[in-house]
Amino acid sequence: MTKKSIVALVTLFLLVFFANMAMAKDHTDNPIDKAFAQDIGEAMNTMEMNYVTEKYMDAWKAEMDNAAIVLKQRYTFAEDKAHIDNYVAAYKKVADAAAYLEWLNWSDTEEAPNIRHSGTGAASASLSAKANIFKQATLNLINAYHGQLGDDPFKYSYIYSGKGAELAKIRAQYSR
Repeated sequence: MTKKSIVALVTLFLLVFFANMAMAKDHTDNPIDKAFAQDIGEAMNTMEMNYVTEKYMDAWKAEMDNAAIVLKQRYTFAEDKAHIDNYVAAYKKVADAAAYLEWLNWSDTEEAPNIRHSGTGAASASLSAKANIFKQATLNLINAYHGQLGDDPFKYSYIYSGKGAELAKIRAQYSR
């Protein structure tokens, strides 16, 4: 990835982040954040944090993909659906850039990238950054869907029905 590409992606990330902060506040009551709240707060070591943030990121990515499918069903023309696909693809690129930026934040940038060491928090910070981008993309898609339905917030149904990372269950398995 060239320096120009990284700068462009970081700029896009910052634009998306600041432009959409208000939208995220409208959707604080969602099943994913509710399910993961306890696990995120209780993860105590690097392995647990990596596990919980990966599951959290996976949940938001799956929800983003579902929200895109649901929104595309509201449109007739392939060109409109293609814009939604492009939107999701762009957010995936931003998520990758945000994840890389977190790795840099936890790295010794005095070393060449191919031999650079990273701190133990790099993986969970990277996964968390991706999760936050996927969450924002999902909320934007839900807002677009509501716009198609006259702002009725009860029309979109989250597909997530899990219980978070179930950290207590994982701990019990490994303590035997």
